Amino acid sequence: MQHNSSAANGCETPRVLVCIDLAKETQGIISPAKTIARALNADLAFVHVIKAQRHAANGAPIDPVEWEIMRREAKAHMERFASEHADGKEALATHLLEGNCTEQIGKVMASRAQDIAVLGRQQDEAGARLGQTAREMLESGSNSLFLVPFGVESRPDFSRILVPLDCSRRSERILPLVEKIARSENAEIVLVHAVPEPVLTDAGPGEPSDKELISRFNARNERVARKYLEHLCERICADGVRVRSLVLCGGDVRRQLAAAVVEQGTDLLVLASHGHSGFDDVPFGDVANYLIKNSDIPTMVIRFSGNAAETHAFAQARSKGIRSPGTLAQ
Repeated sequence: MQHNSSAANGCETPRVLVCIDLAKETQGIISPAKTIARALNADLAFVHVIKAQRHAANGAPIDPVEWEIMRREAKAHMERFASEHADGKEALATHLLEGNCTEQIGKVMASRAQDIAVLGRQQDEAGARLGQTAREMLESGSNSLFLVPFGVESRPDFSRILVPLDCSRRSERILPLVEKIARSENAEIVLVHAVPEPVLTDAGPGEPSDKELISRFNARNERVARKYLEHLCERICADGVRVRSLVLCGGDVRRQLAAAVVEQGTDLLVLASHGHSGFDDVPFGDVANYLIKNSDIPTMVIRFSGNAAETHAFAQARSKGIRSPGTLAQ
């Protein structure tokens, strides 16, 4: 069952869909979602899925009367959310669905590439813990997501946005969206590239020239990365947005970026689902996977529909490099 406002039907305006779990405290994810919707000039809507349940005792389907009571209570909750957060405007759209959460949310977002689903995630001493729906939606590889941690106080606005880039055309496609958010929030953008450590074949004793070779390799990549980021910064500055660049060297790329999130005082992390290091047939890359699981701030994972004009770096049978698909096994 689905209830939509007329503004959400047949319209290509992007939507920010806040996925509400009525059994948990979800108010904390609404303010950041409203900020993103305002920045992107998107419609805000609320989504709740009533999961098909069975009585634990005998496995029989839930009583129809109990189901109807549950549905009506959920509908009342959703209407309350829509009314409280309309901010004096037209009533917000609500989607009350029944069935599998991932499938039903996916149907609402089908054929709407600009839509962003907002989901909460638990945060504890062990790091971020994604719920089943968040994991399944990330692994489906279909939609853009905005993941907001429950366990920490999320700011309703953003002052510093960190954007990891791997110097690929794929990763920089997220920049127009990031610029919109930064302009709306008067936020600073930090473009960051972590230079990967070169790997030499280790089949025997090292050669005298190895150290020099690695040093030259690192120096070359660092120089090219700085030039690349400076070019992007000039372009973004010309649009009146505050931006600076950061190049990281030495160590594991994933851990360098995770440390930069903390050291730079980041309050919003924006990731492209794929760059040079990803594959078309996996949902997202290894770097994105690591940052999603090790970040305790609101994190956006942006996906774009495929472009035949862009041949992926690892798309061919003879492609080089280690295949490292993302996985969200907890």
